[in-house]
Amino acid sequence: MAATYSAFMTTRFYSPVFNTALFDGPFRIYFSQSYESSALKIYHLMQTQNEELWIHLKKWSSETHEHVFILMYPEVSDVKMIFQKQKNDLVEFEVWDEGIAIGMTQPQDESEASAQILQIEKILANWIKNQKAFELTL
Repeated sequence: MAATYSAFMTTRFYSPVFNTALFDGPFRIYFSQSYESSALKIYHLMQTQNEELWIHLKKWSSETHEHVFILMYPEVSDVKMIFQKQKNDLVEFEVWDEGIAIGMTQPQDESEASAQILQIEKILANWIKNQKAFELTL
């Protein structure tokens, strides 16, 4: 299914604070304009730190028309409420019919940004592995 802005706006993942977005290849990154530098950093690191994952995601998105939605919320409490999680992870996720939604807050420093990127990469690598296992059983 093609990821559309109107479809995204009707989900519980959408927040009115998302007044800016970055769309490129498999990624749809939504954030508040005040978080632009952090969102661009996350985007850049997602492309450069794990090139194999980036290439695989581009191919997957092209074939399925689904996307990775990275959503940068203002507060940790927003992430917990929207993703209905009680864990204290830096990043939460949920698979939905347009792809995968990944929720996070703006990283407070370089260390937190690196930890968030690593967690996102693990989530995506596991998700891809699970999709391949599912495809093999069809």
